[in-house]
Amino acid sequence: MVLSAETLTVSTVRVPRERVRISKRVVTSTRTLEVQVRREELVITREPVGDLDEVAAPAGDGELVVVLREEVPEVSLRVEPVELVRIGVTSVQGQDVVHAELRTEVADVDVVTDVTD
Repeated sequence: MVLSAETLTVSTVRVPRERVRISKRVVTSTRTLEVQVRREELVITREPVGDLDEVAAPAGDGELVVVLREEVPEVSLRVEPVELVRIGVTSVQGQDVVHAELRTEVADVDVVTDVTD
């Protein structure tokens, strides 16, 4: 007679656990900067005429045209990389306890003392 017993063999299998979705979003913020600007102003200086020969007669109808300029802020936006994000996967080791019931065959021997021939 051959008696058998169950043995427990445990191994591991990689199975999907969860799905992770990674996305990025654009956050808008308002920045206020003070910028110095300049502008041209017309300055008229009046001087007494000393000698009439030095005075030049105005050209045309006596009107002089001067173009005055000013600086205005010019805004431009440029997207620049500011951060590099690396994503990696690491394995974390842990332990799990496995419980199982094992069966063993046992032979029962009955001893009979009354033997008849």
